[in-house]
Amino acid sequence: MSAARGVRLFLVCLSAMSVLAGVAVERLNAQVLYGSVVGTVTDQSGAVVPKAHIVITNTATGVKRETVADDTGHYSIPDVPPGAYDLAVSASGFRPLTKTNLEVTVNTVTDVDAQLQVGAVSQEVTVQADVAALQTEKTDVHTELSATAVQNLPLNQYRNFQSLINLVPGATSGAQAQGFQNAIADSPERALSFNINGTNRNNNNTRVDGATDVFVWLPHHAVYIPPAETVQEVNVTTGSFDAEQGMAGGAAVTVVTKSGTNQFHGVGFLYNQDNALRARQFFESTPQKGKSILNDAGGTLGGPIRKDKLFFFFSWDGTFERDNRGLLQTVPTADIQAGDFTKTGTTIYDPSTGNSDGTGRQPFANQAAIPIDPVAAKILNSVPSPNRPGYTSNYFASATQRLNRNNFDGKIDWNRNDRHRIWGKYSAMRSLFHGVPSMGEAIGDCLCDGGLGSFHDLVNLVTVGHTLTISPSFIIDGTVGFTRMTEFGQPPDFGKNIGLEVLGIAGTNDPVDKRGSGWPYFAISGFGNLGNPENWNPAYRNDWSLTTSHNATKLHGRHEFRFGFDAVHHHLNHWQPELGAGPRGEFDFGGGATALNGGLAAPNQFNAFAQFLLGLPGELGVSSGSAVGVGKSIQFSKMTGKEWQFGWYVGDRYRITPKLTATLGLRYEYYPLMTRDRTIKFERFVLMPTRFFWVA
Repeated sequence: MSAARGVRLFLVCLSAMSVLAGVAVERLNAQVLYGSVVGTVTDQSGAVVPKAHIVITNTATGVKRETVADDTGHYSIPDVPPGAYDLAVSASGFRPLTKTNLEVTVNTVTDVDAQLQVGAVSQEVTVQADVAALQTEKTDVHTELSATAVQNLPLNQYRNFQSLINLVPGATSGAQAQGFQNAIADSPERALSFNINGTNRNNNNTRVDGATDVFVWLPHHAVYIPPAETVQEVNVTTGSFDAEQGMAGGAAVTVVTKSGTNQFHGVGFLYNQDNALRARQFFESTPQKGKSILNDAGGTLGGPIRKDKLFFFFSWDGTFERDNRGLLQTVPTADIQAGDFTKTGTTIYDPSTGNSDGTGRQPFANQAAIPIDPVAAKILNSVPSPNRPGYTSNYFASATQRLNRNNFDGKIDWNRNDRHRIWGKYSAMRSLFHGVPSMGEAIGDCLCDGGLGSFHDLVNLVTVGHTLTISPSFIIDGTVGFTRMTEFGQPPDFGKNIGLEVLGIAGTNDPVDKRGSGWPYFAISGFGNLGNPENWNPAYRNDWSLTTSHNATKLHGRHEFRFGFDAVHHHLNHWQPELGAGPRGEFDFGGGATALNGGLAAPNQFNAFAQFLLGLPGELGVSSGSAVGVGKSIQFSKMTGKEWQFGWYVGDRYRITPKLTATLGLRYEYYPLMTRDRTIKFERFVLMPTRFFWVA
């Protein structure tokens, strides 16, 4: 195998007035945090006005950027932070012109032409900018979600801006309801999964203020979702990308959060959803509606620390959910627990008789007294009794799953001087999720959306960025971001080796590592699960990502050169069994061991339970006479995958004529093979024994 390399050549992308055409060898995505303002200065006759002086001023912070038009009257101001601006144009012998209410957005070139009128300097002309402008300087396909849209359009119950990505052309939501793809214990941020233009959902890439925002183990999820009230703008790029954009194959989602301004602004909010306020669902048959309460409370505050120089923005968002979950299952009745199958209408065959392939077996002589293994008897002591009639669907359990989540966001913007802007952002999400088992002491399935026990999560996201104007024609910018997710999740049976010490089943649990403690998993066909069925539980994560991006822009004549470097480092650093039968062991009972191979009746739930009573996991004698359905997953060390991604690019936006612009670019990407910690010298595959029956 070799490391992956890629060269992307972006050929001429022409924009002529409102006619856009573009050709690119490969579709790529990335994130840019700034916009640009360009235009041409002319007089009333349409002749260009060279050397005009242009100043744009952020109306919220008072920050200014200046430049001078070239000999053809053209000007360009790159690396402009998103926001509302006033643009002032002045030239000798002309009245000064001011255009107000210009909206600059990320990853967008705003074209603002200016027509000056002959007159005295004291005779100023002020006009309001157009509300909407046609994109004529770039050919990429993107959708902008403004702060107004995020805060006012309907969002899902967790107020996640990703709900609006369904409005993006080419977007489809995840396969499951609302796009939630994983257990709430794993993804308390409640990130949504989506596909863009038919590409794999793992190919989407989200960055928040320049920092890579990805759940390293589950890359189709973002690991941090900024609260809706903190979002200033979301830019979703889906096609015809610039050379600057890379390291993704689906959509590039750039989230820019709010900053403080020269005015103090703050909001407070409380969103409440309650079962008392909702309508009864069509299939609800109980007198009372199920408990479902969600409170989302918080507030923001931003303002100046020093006017025009230093600003702050702070946000807190708390989500508190209490949601009832019910589960209708089948548990053994008292008679079949005692080995009495006379009322079931099922014949129980003795697996010790007949042939090795299961043919020729004889029924137990006494169908009312099937032998019970001592281990099975111990397990049944913890199984709840039926609370509904019949042999099937005779046990209903309900409980409240709990989620407490707090998001904290803080941002500082410092205009160090007229040429240098520095900013820093810190975000944190702390959550606690608790899921209740449905079988009491015998554990069973969780009365929740996934995650038996308690799960503590902490996500940290830190970004520092700057923009330095060395001269009006040479500007550099850069960001460094760090994202880390830590998780500590344990099932309710953690700490005691139930399989080894209580039930006495050899090979279960881990006598040394407590992470393998608890109940083994017993799957009896037709009955509710017993023990701990979550093979991925417990989980201990400390996964992180590092992002560094640096760019430079050089204006030279009709050329606007842009070149830079991207690097992303992902570090998987967690312990989680995830695959196979789990760290405690698994025993499956399908019923084949107590049925007659070739008989008139196929194995049913009562055959399966009789097989459990006999202590014979697997499917003895159905085919080859070997045991299957018995296993255990062993994890010897933490998962420590390390991955680097590198990208270099150079691009040129070449203004051929005032009405024709060509965009050219070259990008090179390099993806070295994933590595492990140096402490791991080798890996091995261990064949587990096919039989570790507990029969005494």
